[in-house]
Amino acid sequence: MSRFLRNTFVIFVVLLVGAALASAQDAVSLVEFMDGTFGVQGVRPDGWMNVQPGIHVRGGSGRDVTLLAVQAAPLSVQSLWPALLPQFGLQSPPESIGALTTEAFEWQLYQFEVTQAGITVAVDLALAEQDGTTYIVLVQSDASEQQALYDQVFMPVVESLKPFVEDTASLPYTVEEVAFANGEVTLAGTLTLPEGDGPHPAVVLMTGSGPQDRDEQVAGFAIFRTIADYLTRQGSAVLRYDDRGVGQSSGEWASAGLAEFAADGKAAVAYLQTRDDINAEQVGVLGHSIGGALAAILGADPESGLAFIVSMAGPGVDGQVTLVEQNKIILAQQGATPEQIDSQIAFLEASFPLIEARDWEAYEDLMDDTLVEQWDLLTDEQRESTGLSSAEEFAELSAANGLATVSNEEFITLMAYDPAPDWEKTTVPVLALFGEFDLQVPPVLHAPALEAALEASGNSDVTVVVIEGANHLFQATETGAIEEYAQLPPEFVPDFLPTISNWILERVSDS
Repeated sequence: MSRFLRNTFVIFVVLLVGAALASAQDAVSLVEFMDGTFGVQGVRPDGWMNVQPGIHVRGGSGRDVTLLAVQAAPLSVQSLWPALLPQFGLQSPPESIGALTTEAFEWQLYQFEVTQAGITVAVDLALAEQDGTTYIVLVQSDASEQQALYDQVFMPVVESLKPFVEDTASLPYTVEEVAFANGEVTLAGTLTLPEGDGPHPAVVLMTGSGPQDRDEQVAGFAIFRTIADYLTRQGSAVLRYDDRGVGQSSGEWASAGLAEFAADGKAAVAYLQTRDDINAEQVGVLGHSIGGALAAILGADPESGLAFIVSMAGPGVDGQVTLVEQNKIILAQQGATPEQIDSQIAFLEASFPLIEARDWEAYEDLMDDTLVEQWDLLTDEQRESTGLSSAEEFAELSAANGLATVSNEEFITLMAYDPAPDWEKTTVPVLALFGEFDLQVPPVLHAPALEAALEASGNSDVTVVVIEGANHLFQATETGAIEEYAQLPPEFVPDFLPTISNWILERVSDS
């Protein structure tokens, strides 16, 4: 199955390791914790290892399947279930076993079993929705330990969990919660203002693919919160906002395409230009990944009011070429055979007209046929590692989330979008940043195309920088592998933030 390689990650991954289970452990001690990434605090088991953002494993003797996941997603429970079900191998949400009211939340509780690769584990799950965010607590274990861990871990964690409110009083800048409108949609966000009365130069941050909150949290890395903090400390106001239908913003994410998301960014710029503490002539945008495409759309719009653009791993070629090249590069890195890569590329190329026509029945038929074909291309060892016995099982499991990935308007319009004509109309200053090891927007393909389009516009202020040793999130890496995102420190390579801030300040300081 193919899917666009998003900025966003699935909320959590149910870890299934080996066949030997650890024996029951002694009584669990709990300690307090705070997680700024997911905005929660409470208690967790002492001594359990944090292996991914929001995921703690017990790591007992043998191969222990026991883990605790404590996370939050900027989605409603209804919107979250389609992302969770494929991870559990379920076709529909399980029945709730009851509700629980705590000091902070109204929880729905679930119990069920998950079987993958021949291993069955018991799962306790709690979900609570508040202010457009769903909070998640999950404990996975061998069935023989389920009741003990329910009492000692699951319920204490659920009962203790509450939102973590950041203390902004000590920050050397002002933090203001704001809202602005784009037609009938209200976008909610955070505006950070440097010290002094201003008026300040300002930057609007526009997220990448998928439903994103204002912090653009990817694999435990609060990308936009980190950018906003740095730029504000250096003298630029920064506005970051929840995507429509996400967090505290109204509207519906899945029905909005690139034009609508670009219009939301334009509304953010217009809002800042109404404020006395913002210099209306010095408002620009920073777009990450697909957000870079939105920046190109605004750059070509003479009414957008932009003073500058920062494209952070933004595309220079059309969506179909981008997707095909992503798949070739990443599959090759993962050790796929030429035959497997050819099968995937043939699937993509056949799927594009079906996606454009929104012919989802034909798309699902094509996907099923391709998955059966790809099962035949697996080695005996690869088939055995899946824990499945037939191509039909493989197709059913692999396709569970396939249609949802491509049937939203963002993906559909992205596949039809070529940024070059918009970059050719962009005459405001542009800083285009690429990561040397970015596998999603590889600089060897995108940087020359974006630079050529801007040259065609006659733009005299274009800076293209390939950041050494950086991946798609501009973390330090040696491979760029997507599976590394959650394993790498949630921080940028040293040159990244100064490059952006210095470039912006050079263009606004004399105004």
